[in-house]
Amino acid sequence: MKYSAGIIYNKNKPNAKKLAFTVAAWLKNNKCRAFVSDSHSAKPKKADFVLSIGGDGTMLKVIRTFSPLGVPVKGINLGSLGFLTDTATNEIFALLNNIFKIGIKFEKRVLLSAEFTYNGKKIKTIAANDCVVRSLSGGKLITIDVSTDKQFTAEYKCDGMIIATPTGSTAYSLAASGPIVYPNLPVFIITPISPHTLTQRPMILSDKNNIVVSAKNKHNNGKILLSIDGQENYSLINASKVKFSLYKKPLKLIKNGSKSYFETLKKKLHWSV
Repeated sequence: MKYSAGIIYNKNKPNAKKLAFTVAAWLKNNKCRAFVSDSHSAKPKKADFVLSIGGDGTMLKVIRTFSPLGVPVKGINLGSLGFLTDTATNEIFALLNNIFKIGIKFEKRVLLSAEFTYNGKKIKTIAANDCVVRSLSGGKLITIDVSTDKQFTAEYKCDGMIIATPTGSTAYSLAASGPIVYPNLPVFIITPISPHTLTQRPMILSDKNNIVVSAKNKHNNGKILLSIDGQENYSLINASKVKFSLYKKPLKLIKNGSKSYFETLKKKLHWSV
């Protein structure tokens, strides 16, 4: 079977561009159509699969660009932690040969949809890891009202709120004392950042739930920051509502058959060591 592939690289990483074109040449020599782009210039384009060459930040950008088209993705690690990008550069061609031999095997993970109004326009975007709502006033306390399926859930007085996917449970949510969640479970995690009531702990909800967050800020003219995967940032007016729900298409993450999730936890986070 003939495939088409995209290779997206982080232009700020040494040797990433050279590696991307080396991989593209190898693919073309093996009768696979290939296109190459840096992550800042990459546009949604249909392909059988896409390789992300860089770190986890590059991978998050690639996921948000290509997942709406249903394209399976795989991360090649040139970064430091590399939790999402679990394939080393010396494993690339073994991975590709495996794809050509047995086909593209992937696991599905949930993506988070965020809807809100920004500068008078309705915006709908997606996150692979998390969305964070917090003050623009540099650590000032804000009040966040959370509703689940149109039912009031709780009022939080905190520094902010993280709404995370299982994929993102090992990112900012974990640093804020959220749980590690197995990545293909159909759930979302709500993690308050430094809540001023000790009983307000992280909560796990079904991905079928619709979550609405409204943040109120008494400082800095009431400005609220909404951050998508730590990469897209929006300044919202006071008491803006943000609706979070399951995105209609899943993340398709190409499997690396030689590695398990628990091995990644142990290696990257020194989990249970």
